[in-house]
Amino acid sequence: MNLIGCEFIKLKRYNIMWIGIVAVIFAVVISVFQNFEGVKTLSYNEFFNSVIWNNFSISFPFSITLIGGYMIDHEYTDDTLKNIMTVPVSMRRLLLAKMICVGVISAILGLFSFICTLAAAKFFLSCKEMGSEVIGVSCIQISLIAVFNFIAVSPLIAFFSRKRGGFYVGVGLAFFYGLCGIFAAGRHLTDVYPVTAGLGIISYAQGAYNPAIGCISLMLMILVTAILIFYTPDYDKIMSSVLKDSTKQKETTKGMG
Repeated sequence: MNLIGCEFIKLKRYNIMWIGIVAVIFAVVISVFQNFEGVKTLSYNEFFNSVIWNNFSISFPFSITLIGGYMIDHEYTDDTLKNIMTVPVSMRRLLLAKMICVGVISAILGLFSFICTLAAAKFFLSCKEMGSEVIGVSCIQISLIAVFNFIAVSPLIAFFSRKRGGFYVGVGLAFFYGLCGIFAAGRHLTDVYPVTAGLGIISYAQGAYNPAIGCISLMLMILVTAILIFYTPDYDKIMSSVLKDSTKQKETTKGMG
């Protein structure tokens, strides 16, 4: 709990959260433009379903992986990792604390997405059928999709955080990962594909789903993440690779000079 609390305190020094905020707003804005023309009396249910679609395909996988990777990579770039290890704290515990923190941030981004969706529906689209029940459903579904997307990309965060700067590759894969969810959902692979597995669990758009398969898919992602965290290299191995990378960079710089 102390490690998790420290991670939230560190967030005050990072501006990376703004990326997540902008990504959430972007998904809502895209949904507004998608529904602004052609439908004069748009229902709130249709609009927030559009936001959920854009969240899992564009916003959440990319931004969650970026935030998580950045939080871990800063221990390398700020050269604070060696100080943390003198406490001592194992790499496994440190990585687990950061992953839990990212999970909480994902839920917060989901809640923020709901607030933006509600505001856009009320003031920009004047959506109909905005009863308390459907608003409550939208809050739950949008927030849960954010958490489920975190589970889907958590193996990427855990794996690519083993090397300094490696999270950039994970972010690129996460963006592609989310986009592929569009095709997976269109080919009846919604429950199998991890990014879209949560759609069946939340009964997105009242489609034909098998939530049990979706739960199994996400549980496999949790299992893979747990294995990656358990087999995280020790501090000495990680620091030796960091030193090798810095030495190579210095040699390259001298060669260019």
